[in-house]
Amino acid sequence: MKSGKFEFSYDLSGLNTWANENANEMFIKAFLGEVLPKYATVRPNIRGTEKVGVMENTIYFQDGDLCGFNESGTTAISQVTIETCSKKLNQSLCPYTLYDYYLTQRLSSSNFQEEVPFAELLVQDISNRAAQEIEKQLWQNDKASGDCFDGVLELVTSGNGATQITYSATTSSNALEVFSTLYANLPSNVVHLNDITIFCSYADYRNLIQDMTLKSYVNLFTMDSAGAATGAEWAVKLPSTNVTVRPTVGLDGQSAMVIGPSSYYQVGFNSSANGGMELKTIYDPYEDTVKVMARMVYGLGIFSIDSFAIAK
Repeated sequence: MKSGKFEFSYDLSGLNTWANENANEMFIKAFLGEVLPKYATVRPNIRGTEKVGVMENTIYFQDGDLCGFNESGTTAISQVTIETCSKKLNQSLCPYTLYDYYLTQRLSSSNFQEEVPFAELLVQDISNRAAQEIEKQLWQNDKASGDCFDGVLELVTSGNGATQITYSATTSSNALEVFSTLYANLPSNVVHLNDITIFCSYADYRNLIQDMTLKSYVNLFTMDSAGAATGAEWAVKLPSTNVTVRPTVGLDGQSAMVIGPSSYYQVGFNSSANGGMELKTIYDPYEDTVKVMARMVYGLGIFSIDSFAIAK
């Protein structure tokens, strides 16, 4: 008869090596997989406050029947300021407390518990939660409240050149109209771009889906398989436009939504190779605990704020 023993544990003697080989990569992947970093322009190796260049070319066609070289057109390099935060996370886990959460037979039978279940899942969960907290800060940070950089909601304002309208609460019957009104206020100089995105809360996104479904704009056949079936991609196209609507936890509870080119968001971070995005887990045999340590440097800048519109 086959034994019913489950192999859930990791040997803590190799935890340090495992973490050194995997934890940083998992952490960075979690950060880059969040909504804003995933669709923004990511600027690595940023620390403190730095200016990054954004190129704009203006071209002029000339008569092709003429000889010679006649210079025309301009190239402008605009600078975007990215301000960053340097943060850390310190956490410890006592293996003995796991008895409260998992069946005894699924743990090591040793009374001196030198193993902790799901080491990989522990690091992955911490990575995901830390990345989600960074996502919130990229949207909600406010230097006036003591934060080290301003988030999107403090940068995309009428005072900085953005088009600002009053936010209207969405319902399952008016959401399409609310989103369409925001689109109508998008500055005309970027309407043609192919990365125009409305970022919104999950509540507003859900109301939009319900409204579009009731009005027969979408169904399980017209939505892509990732969005409709697996939830891997939370996104929908605003009808008859090139605009993608994406929800983010950063706007949950904020009564706001923002439209503009997603590549104009400049998300900065410092890579682990330079002491930036790092996550380590080590077993301390003297304290009999697993310690989790993370350091992160991240921040935000926005190019051409006058190309955005915000409902707030």
